[in-house]
Formats: sequence, structure tokens, C-alpha cells
Amino acid sequence: MTLRLMEHVTNHIPSCIGQSGETLTDSKTCMSVQETQITVGQNVTLNCSFVNDIRAKLYWFKQSLDNTQTMASAYFDKKEFLNEFTNNRRFSLDIEKGKNNLGITNVQISDSAVYHCVCCVAHQIQFLATVHVIVKELNLGLWVDQTESETVEPGGSLRLNCSVQFGTCDGRHAVHWFKQSEESAPGVLYSHSDQCEKTTDKSCVYSLPMRNVSSEQTGTYYCAVAACGQVLFGNGTRIEIGKLHFKLESQVDPVVAVLAGALAFTTVLVVLLVYSLCLMKRKLKRQNTGKNQQDNLHYAALSVNAKSRRPRNADQTDCVYSGVR
Repeated sequence: MTLRLMEHVTNHIPSCIGQSGETLTDSKTCMSVQETQITVGQNVTLNCSFVNDIRAKLYWFKQSLDNTQTMASAYFDKKEFLNEFTNNRRFSLDIEKGKNNLGITNVQISDSAVYHCVCCVAHQIQFLATVHVIVKELNLGLWVDQTESETVEPGGSLRLNCSVQFGTCDGRHAVHWFKQSEESAPGVLYSHSDQCEKTTDKSCVYSLPMRNVSSEQTGTYYCAVAACGQVLFGNGTRIEIGKLHFKLESQVDPVVAVLAGALAFTTVLVVLLVYSLCLMKRKLKRQNTGKNQQDNLHYAALSVNAKSRRPRNADQTDCVYSGVR
């Protein structure tokens, strides 16, 4: 495989042709073959050295996994990055004291490839180094979980939870809380380490208590866990302020129930007493009205006329009364 790579890359090296027109290679050149395995986010340096006794053109070529070759860098009088490497700050070139080292920071999966260090001296091509870079994803079973949203009444309290699964990630770790809202820029709210409520040996729950919550505290709160050389963010918990309402308790205090019943009974009794008093007052009023009418009667006595065609018994006297209202 290395021979095929060398032949393929040689066809893409510019202006290194001998006087007779053939491509020159030196079989006596000692070429180093390296392999490095690295994790996503780490840094790596691809080493390449040469004899610094004559001026040489130095190149780095990248052969991707799909077998495409790309010139990454070139150096003669100055450093130069080409193609996808142009103006990419993740790549650097160290050309000092017989070195042509290619540095890569914050490596990505796309950096997995075979890198060739090539020099051209007096129209002669030499492979100085071939480095196989294998970038692995960091999969230590570390993950963070948060609830999507929480609703709280004004002035209420709540507790934001951040569930962390550490997997095979051992050692110290730190947890930070960030708030994001439209009114303010994100910032660190609270941080602590090694203090959590353990659910298992490899998982625990971190909490952020909040009291007397107001509208100023609404927003999305993110839990960030720093462990094993990486920082992992949760999906965030959104805090919303709900409307203030009263809840009817399912269980009523017996004392309260007795007092409420007594109050209702007393109220009904008072109403009945008032109604009875009104009836008695109306009855007495009617009686007084009838008595007054009897007191207003006037009586008059009429005289008896004793004259008659026939004499009557002198002892008998007729009296007639009439009443005048």
C-alpha cells in the first residue's frame, strides 16, 4: 500500500523532474513510517526531519480515506498552506533546525488520513515521512440529561436537576450552570464539583435550587459537565412563570369543617329568628289596629214616647239603643 501511495503522490508533485525528463527517487533515502492514534479535540504534531545542508522544497500531502490526495503545505522561501488548509488556524508549520513538522490542533474525524512529508532537492523527490493519523471519537459513556421545561408560580420555588452518567470516565469533574435569555448574555451562574445525589455508582443528579422566582429569572438554563478532558452540555431547561391560582386541598381539616358547619347553622338560626320577629311584630300591629277601632264607637240614648192610643202598663218601659259610629 505504501508503494502505491508513493507512486500516486509522486505524480502530483510539481516541477521535480530530472534533466533527461524522468522522475527521480532515491531508494537509499531512509523514510520513517509512523502511526498515531488520537482522540477528537486533542492536538498532534506530525514529525518530519531532513538534512539541512542544501536548499530544498518541502511539502506535506494528505491522502484521505477515499484515496484523494491534497497538497496541504509547501515551503521554500516562505510557509504556505494550500487548498482546505488555507487560513485554517488549526494547522501550523515548524521549519527550524532541519524540521518540517505539521501541527494540528483540536483534531476532527475528518483529519483521519495518511500524511506524506516530501522534499525536492536538485530535482530529486524524497519521501521523508509517512504518518498514519487515526482519530477516534471520545465515547466514554458520558452524557447529560435535563428536563425540557419547568413551570412555577410567581414567588414560588423550584429545583433544576441535571442527571449525569459518567460511564468509564473517572476522576474529578465540575458542573457549571449557564443561563440564556433574550435580556441577558450567557454567563456562569453556579458551579461546584463532586457534590451530587448519587443514583448509582456511575451516575448522579446535580441540583440548582431557586427560590422566590420572578419574571426576571425566566430563560433557559444549561448544565455543563467538565470531565475527562471534555465539556458536555445538556439540552437545557426552560423556566416559565405560570398564573397564580389557588388549589383546593383534597383533605379538609376536621376543626375547620366543624367551625364552618357551626357558622352555617348560626347564620340560618339568625335568619329564622329575624323572620319570626317580623311576623310577631306584624301580628301585634294588626291587634292594636282592631282595638283602636272599638274604642272609637259612640253610644246615644233615645227618649221614650209614652203617648199611645192605648194606655199601657205604667210599669213597662221600652228602651231602644242605637249605635252611631
